[in-house]
Amino acid sequence: MCAAVFALNVIGAEDPAGRSPLDGTWLWNFTMPDGGRVTPRVKFRTKDGELTGTSRFRPGAEAPLTNIVFKNGRVSFDVVRDYLGEPVATHYDGTLNGATIKGKITSSANGEKQTYDWDAKRVSTVEGVWKWSITFGERTFDSRVTLKLEGEKLTGKLAGGRSESDIHRGRFRDNRVRFEVERRGSDGERTTNVYRGKLDGDKITGTYTSHFGGYRTNDWNAVRAD
Repeated sequence: MCAAVFALNVIGAEDPAGRSPLDGTWLWNFTMPDGGRVTPRVKFRTKDGELTGTSRFRPGAEAPLTNIVFKNGRVSFDVVRDYLGEPVATHYDGTLNGATIKGKITSSANGEKQTYDWDAKRVSTVEGVWKWSITFGERTFDSRVTLKLEGEKLTGKLAGGRSESDIHRGRFRDNRVRFEVERRGSDGERTTNVYRGKLDGDKITGTYTSHFGGYRTNDWNAVRAD
């Protein structure tokens, strides 16, 4: 399905910054008929004064939200996905309460109407998997880091190329992220790379200081990958 985000009509109030209380990523758990568990997600974003969104049931399978209505703390929308070559419509209806949306999911899969509980939680922490690309000259390197948070302390691993390294001196405070990664060059010399950024929804924006091939500072733009 197309992963593009479409502009949709919305009824509801926005804050002075032009954002909706729904803006961000929402996750919940779902048990499949075979007993397997998946973690679907919905991402809302206010764009040009209108609420837009995408839904992902499984990684790599995003679909746009349609018919979004948000009024008096109640949200509803539809998602159409392909199932065995046939379009299947799913309707979501719930009530926003802080960082939780609770309601019902109604699906018409297999020609039968089925209803499930919907209990979604807002993802507002830096925990999870983040990815980004950095270009040196004509070469582009893809990296990702898995972060875990205990209080203000960040731990995790950074993967780039064929190597994986622990992060050190990680901290998350006031939506600001900082951690260091030690690297060993081909000559055995150790260098320390420093990442600093600010969390904003599903993005971390900041700088990356590298000592690879000389001291340099680059823009660091990470996006959530989980």
